[in-house]
Amino acid sequence: MTTQPARPTLLDVARAAEVSRATASRVLAGVETVRPDLARRVLDAAGALGYRTNTAARALRSGSTGSVALVAPSSELDRGSSPFVGAPLQGASSVIFGRSLQPVLLLDDERDRQPLVGYLSAGHVDAAVVVLQRESLPLFRELAELDLPMVFVGRPTAAMDARLSLVDCDNYGGGRQAARVLLEAGRQRLATIAGPAGYAPSDDRLRGFQDELEDSGIQPALVASGDFSLASGSAAAREIVGRRPDLDGLFAGSDLMALGALRVLHDAGLRVAHDVSVVGFDDTVVAETASPPLTTVRQPLREMGERAAELVLEMLGMPEGPPRREFLPTSVTLRRSV
Repeated sequence: MTTQPARPTLLDVARAAEVSRATASRVLAGVETVRPDLARRVLDAAGALGYRTNTAARALRSGSTGSVALVAPSSELDRGSSPFVGAPLQGASSVIFGRSLQPVLLLDDERDRQPLVGYLSAGHVDAAVVVLQRESLPLFRELAELDLPMVFVGRPTAAMDARLSLVDCDNYGGGRQAARVLLEAGRQRLATIAGPAGYAPSDDRLRGFQDELEDSGIQPALVASGDFSLASGSAAAREIVGRRPDLDGLFAGSDLMALGALRVLHDAGLRVAHDVSVVGFDDTVVAETASPPLTTVRQPLREMGERAAELVLEMLGMPEGPPRREFLPTSVTLRRSV
C-alpha cells in the first residue's frame, strides 16, 4: 500500500526559512510589514516545499475569500445555451480569472430563493455579478437588500433602485438604430413588434424606435406586442399583416420574434428584403441562421459581463464609492433581410 507524503505545514516552512512561525504566517497571509529579505526566504521555502495556504484560514484572517459569485437564473440554463446568460457569464469569468480570483456559479431557483440569498449573505464570496432576465424581478428585490458589492447585468425596470450598480446595453439607442436602418432602405409604412410592456429593455427599444420616426417626420408605426418568443412574433406579425397589408418595414424587439414574423410574411406572399424589410434585436445565432439571414441590432452581451466584473472588482477596492451605472452602445449587423 502506497502512503501519501505528509503535506508540508506552516512550521515546516518557518524552519526551512529560519524564521519564526509568526513571521512565516504573516508573509503567507500577504502582510507587507515583514522585512523584504525575510519575506523572500519564506516565499522561497514555501515554493520549494510545495506548501499551499489554507484558503479558509486566510479568509478568516484577511476578510477575503478570493471568489466572486456569478448568479444566473436556472430557467435560462434549462433552455440550453442561452446567449443572454452564457455570453455575460463568459465575459465576467474571463475578467475574474484574469485577476487570479475564482468565479463561483450560483443558480437562482424561483421556487426557493433562500439558499441562494443565504449563501450570498454568509460571507462565502467577496462580491457578485448577477445576470438578470425578465423573470428575475423578485430575485432582484431580495438581492438589493444584501450588504455585498454587487453589479447587475440588465435592468428589469426603469425605476431600478438608483443606489444599485448595473451594466446594460443602450436599448433606447438600439431602437433608434433599427428605425434608421429601415428609413435608409426607403421604407415608410412601418410596424414594430414590441416586447412585454413594463420591462425596461422592451420599453426603451420601442421608445427609441418611435422617437427616431417622429424626428424623421415619418408617420407613427403600427405597434403589436409580443413576449420575445418565436410564437408571439408570429402572432403579432399576423395581426400586423391583417391591419396593414401594404407594410414595407418591420422592426421586431428580439431576434426570436423577428424569426416568427419572417414565417408569417412568407406565408402572406411578402418577399423579405424586396417587399418588406425586417430588422431584429440581439444578434444571436437565430439571426445568422434565419432565412434570409436577419439584419439586427447587436447587444454586446459578453462585453456587458466583462464590464460588470470590472466594476464589481473596483467596488471591492472602493466600497464607499457611488453606484456604477453604464450603458454600452449597440451596433447594427447588416444581413439580407433589409
